[in-house]
Amino acid sequence: MPVRRPLAVAFLSLGLLPAPAAHADKMCKEDKAWLDSVAPILQKDEEKRFKALKDKSDREEFKKIFWARRDPDLDTPENEYQAEYQKQVAVVDVKFKKGGQSGSKNDCGKVFILLGEPSSIEKDVEGGGEIWIYKDRPGRSFGGGQAKIAFTDTCRGPESKEFEQQIDRIAESQLAHPNIDYRIGSDGKLTKLLDLLPKPTPAQALLKTPRQDFPLETQAAFLKTEGGGTALVGIIRGKAEGLEVQDAGGKKTVRLSVVAQAVTEDGKNAAFAEQEEAGDVRPDGTFLASYRMLLKPGKYTLKGGALEVKSAKGSLAQIPVDVPDLNKAELTATLLVLRDVEDLAEGVVDNNNAYSGLALAKVRLIPHFGTLFTKADSLMIFFQFYDARADEVTGKASVTSSVALLQGTKPKAKAPDQAFDTVIGGNVVGPIPLADYGPGNYTVQVKLTDSVAKKDVVKEFAFEMK
Repeated sequence: MPVRRPLAVAFLSLGLLPAPAAHADKMCKEDKAWLDSVAPILQKDEEKRFKALKDKSDREEFKKIFWARRDPDLDTPENEYQAEYQKQVAVVDVKFKKGGQSGSKNDCGKVFILLGEPSSIEKDVEGGGEIWIYKDRPGRSFGGGQAKIAFTDTCRGPESKEFEQQIDRIAESQLAHPNIDYRIGSDGKLTKLLDLLPKPTPAQALLKTPRQDFPLETQAAFLKTEGGGTALVGIIRGKAEGLEVQDAGGKKTVRLSVVAQAVTEDGKNAAFAEQEEAGDVRPDGTFLASYRMLLKPGKYTLKGGALEVKSAKGSLAQIPVDVPDLNKAELTATLLVLRDVEDLAEGVVDNNNAYSGLALAKVRLIPHFGTLFTKADSLMIFFQFYDARADEVTGKASVTSSVALLQGTKPKAKAPDQAFDTVIGGNVVGPIPLADYGPGNYTVQVKLTDSVAKKDVVKEFAFEMK
């Protein structure tokens, strides 16, 4: 089983603009006060971007975007998160006030704002303070079932990078709409919130009034983004019959508006995506296209659809999805089975491509839809792992990957084991021609072993040969 290439750091590229240059005019007293007021939930990247803005009007727009990113329901006039946050600040400012400093400015207050009341509290005999214990609950996992945070009697938390990173991850998890971001327009100004919010379009009408003008299906996979979030990457497959197919040098495409939406269990819109693409028409008469969106871990109903731009024929499909937490500060992994991998020039973004939703830093993944294969097919195995533990002495990780193709429990093909000394890594294995594989059920299995943390992760993909 051939190993195609190493992918040491190949995060999903979200095509966002970088933060503006660090130089900026001095902020006014009100702007500094606002930064101070949101410090418990402010992301480091957000702080950097805010301080880099040179225009007062841009800073005011930034504040609107900041709260909109955290608003659980953009359709209601009130920002429920902002209102609850301000109530929590008022409580902790009194409850954890130390030495004349408001409680929201110390570590006890910040953790209380982010996580609420701890499950239990123990006295810290050695440190003289308290140990707050938070247990896992739906939608929040600490790894190991619980988190213990020790505070001094002056409400200082652990002085460690790991603690800071954990707090940052918790704050990031409270972003309800990470797809709403701070974008700088061609005029050098911050794009207004109203221009970032979804606008009513024919494709959005399809979400509200589903129909199937042609057969269509959707499926989803997950990758970790460079910023640490989880990206859902979706594929739609539809019948191209009856649509206007264009042929350019043997490459057949159909012009589509691709739309997707993730809905929470209580019926709220958690994320939305829409863009025009040149759907890839396959030899079997179906077309493939892609979408992607950032989502918090949890269960959703995923809606994926396509509208032919010219005829306005459209179809929508929906499936349940359970978005994993890929930011747990311990070994996690993802696995995709592909048809191919295309090399990309670094920094090149082609949103018109059918597979733009699967563009990484230097490659674009070409997916296989579904779990059915034939002898004419080949498959490629793409995997990535995240957050392996680094050795305290050497600063290096020690991860071993084992990739196998099984029929039942019997190995039919196996790639050489590979060692990684990085906390993040991955690879592409294949292509594996399936001409010699008989009918039946098979499993792609990737096992990753973190020798430093003494932890294994196994990811599997089951498929059928016809």
